[in-house]
Amino acid sequence: METAALTRILAKHREWLKTRAGARANLAMQDLSGRELPGVCLIKATLTGVNLSHCILTGAQFHNADLFGANLQNADLENADFEGADMRGAILRGCNLLGARLVKVDLRDGALMRAGSDGSTFVNSVDYSNIELDQVMLNGANLSGARLANSMITQSDLSGAILRYCDLSGANLSHSNLANTDLTGANLNGTELWGVNLCNATLSGAKVENANFSSANLTGACLQGVDLDSANIKDAILHRKVEHLPVPIQEILKEHRQWVLSDGKQGAPADLTKADLSYSDLSGMDLSAANCAEVILVGANLSGCQLVLANFSGAKLTRSNLDAADLSGINLSNADLSDASARGANIGPTDLRDPHDLSKTRVWAANLSGACLLRANLAGARLCKANLDGADLSGANLESADLTGARLESASMDRPAEDGAVA
Repeated sequence: METAALTRILAKHREWLKTRAGARANLAMQDLSGRELPGVCLIKATLTGVNLSHCILTGAQFHNADLFGANLQNADLENADFEGADMRGAILRGCNLLGARLVKVDLRDGALMRAGSDGSTFVNSVDYSNIELDQVMLNGANLSGARLANSMITQSDLSGAILRYCDLSGANLSHSNLANTDLTGANLNGTELWGVNLCNATLSGAKVENANFSSANLTGACLQGVDLDSANIKDAILHRKVEHLPVPIQEILKEHRQWVLSDGKQGAPADLTKADLSYSDLSGMDLSAANCAEVILVGANLSGCQLVLANFSGAKLTRSNLDAADLSGINLSNADLSDASARGANIGPTDLRDPHDLSKTRVWAANLSGACLLRANLAGARLCKANLDGADLSGANLESADLTGARLESASMDRPAEDGAVA
């Protein structure tokens, strides 16, 4: 296209935007490669399949423009504004998007059929793998199914973005804001998420093998079906609030609270058998007498909880926080508490009253038989009369723990208890 013709189109487009007296710019399929158009206004323009490769487009305005299948390869788009644009299938490889705004853009895969010089047709497909999008605003953008493997999207704002089933494997998203993003089914294997804000994000079914969540904030994130065993979660904030748990679980907890407060006259005792409550924040909650057999509470916060006479047999409590909790009379037989912390917790006996004669009581000891307490922090914990037969306490911190009367005959320990305590 000749420069004069382009100038006329842009002038008429500006007039159209102001008074509708001009004409909306239609540059579909035009070759504008290599042009210098800093600050150009192409708001709401039709730019389907346009070739803007190697252009200078710093500060350009593309609000709500149709850029389906556009070629922006190696273009300088620093501080450009694409808010609301349709960028499905746009080619962005090698372009400079530093400081660009891609708020609520549609960046899903898209294919554009073009005519070849020999009369044949070919299809342009897009792959954003290895792309660099540092310090860009992608909040609200739709990137469902996009291929962004090994890409660099650091220090960027993707809050509220739709990244369902997106391939971000091996990508670097360090220090980016992904609050409220939808990452359902996304591939995050090997992804660098150091210091990322994932508050209230949805990661249901996401793949996170060897992903680095170090120092990331996942408060309120939905992690249903997510296996974090191989991921690095050092210093990450992972606790889910009760209001973000599945509704049926919330109802069970509500009924249990009513049952506790009414002395059993209302509500019902909680049955959380085999429920997955990993990384939940249940701190300070009263779950006394609840049935939590084989419940999954990996990394959960149970500090200060009342768990008197609760059944946690076979429960998975690895890396959980039970500091200062009351676990008197609890059943933790065959439970996994490896790397858990129960500093200052009461894991001693409780008194049971005879329902037929309230003046009679009997001592009911906590049952930790067969429990795995590898590297658990039990400093200052009260374990009086606890049944630890067959328990594995290897590497556990038992400094100032009270083991008076505890059954330890077949327990595995680094060294035997002396005088009811291990230092």
